[in-house]
Amino acid sequence: MTRGIGIVAPVAITSVTVSNGTGGANLLTPSPREVWRAAAVGSSSIDIDLGASTSVDTVFLGFTTATPDATWSLATMTNSSGAGLSPIVGVRALPVPGAIGQRQHGYMRLDMPVSTRYLRLTITQVGGIVPMSAGILLVGRTIERPYEYRAGRVALDLSKKTELVDGGFGISKGAIVSSYRFTLSGLTDEQVEELWRIVMAIGESAPLLIVEGHETVRFPHLHYGLFQRLEPYEREEPEDTRWGLSIRDWG
Repeated sequence: MTRGIGIVAPVAITSVTVSNGTGGANLLTPSPREVWRAAAVGSSSIDIDLGASTSVDTVFLGFTTATPDATWSLATMTNSSGAGLSPIVGVRALPVPGAIGQRQHGYMRLDMPVSTRYLRLTITQVGGIVPMSAGILLVGRTIERPYEYRAGRVALDLSKKTELVDGGFGISKGAIVSSYRFTLSGLTDEQVEELWRIVMAIGESAPLLIVEGHETVRFPHLHYGLFQRLEPYEREEPEDTRWGLSIRDWG
């Protein structure tokens, strides 16, 4: 459950090792169209090396072909060979409810952060005949901040439209993607500086995850993409700063 806006800046992942299939390194590329594909229907593991002990509380496995009954779980390890395996999230449903189209997202936020270098995701594709594939693996620490009710999504049609002399249109069909704008409010000076460091590190050219604040997280609430229109923050008074931001979803 998240009430405020969740901002998840990815931590660096040194490497991933998949138990089977092809394209494991594609999980770390920013494009969801470059995928890891399991060898067969059934269970697979993804071992994650963060390079050093890192505090994390959020895992996002995005743009998957998970079946409705697919599951996943999360454990820490003491080395890259799977020693000291310690479960921290038991088996649970992988797909976030409310998916649009064929793609599914997996989103996991821990009650408390854990500090570890090594993580293992165990994924089970249940039913169906299509092996699991996934385009994005993101691990990070969620910063949750209050926001104003005026936040909302907009659909962006990337099709090219040309007006014709007969009054009609020539259309080159493109994808329809979404954008989400929100205004954080009531920020303290320390929170502004924390967010400023994220904005300066990510800019408008590196991906991040934004999670809308709702009682239950659903597919449309998860926004993986790039910041757009990085607006200046507005300091209303001491300990009360507003900052409007928006993210363009990666289609």
